[in-house]
Amino acid sequence: MSEALCGVCAAEPKKYKCPTCALPYCSLNCFKLHKTTHPEPAPSSKQPPSEITLPQPPPPAPIPRYLKKKTDFSALATSSKFQDLLKTYPTLLATLQRVYAATIEPDPEDEMRRRRGGFRGRGSRGRGRGRGRGGFDDRDGRWTQKKGDADGMRILKGLRSGEEDGGMKAFVGLVDEMFGKDKEVEGE
Repeated sequence: MSEALCGVCAAEPKKYKCPTCALPYCSLNCFKLHKTTHPEPAPSSKQPPSEITLPQPPPPAPIPRYLKKKTDFSALATSSKFQDLLKTYPTLLATLQRVYAATIEPDPEDEMRRRRGGFRGRGSRGRGRGRGRGGFDDRDGRWTQKKGDADGMRILKGLRSGEEDGGMKAFVGLVDEMFGKDKEVEGE
């Protein structure tokens, strides 16, 4: 098998290739001789690119009419009427906190404790016999906002018949007084 020879001097074996035309050559001297046969590259004006313009994203779609604006209830916390309600009905704050806690997602540890139940390590089978008795019950499934809202509503419905009903009625009246008029104006 014969070794390929230099394409310029044809005396020595090839060691390199021309980056422009891939002609084999043996040394720097041969490359310099060969390089003169290539035409001069066109002088490219390498100017730094002027400001790059990025395409602008389309404007966001308008908000549909059926979506209501969220009401900012922060004014309620500083209201003197609300402070008076809390003094008049001392259990109102705890009741509101209980309703709110039912509507938010529980911590993963609390969720596991709730699912596990109060068995204190005695197992979850209970004293029942056969399948399906006293075992793990996953009827509730994972927490969703819909389930949280339903839990909050269940607590509110339970308050109607209890002693805390007066405080909750007064609170609902205050919220309606402070924020109900805005809703009437928006609805018209």
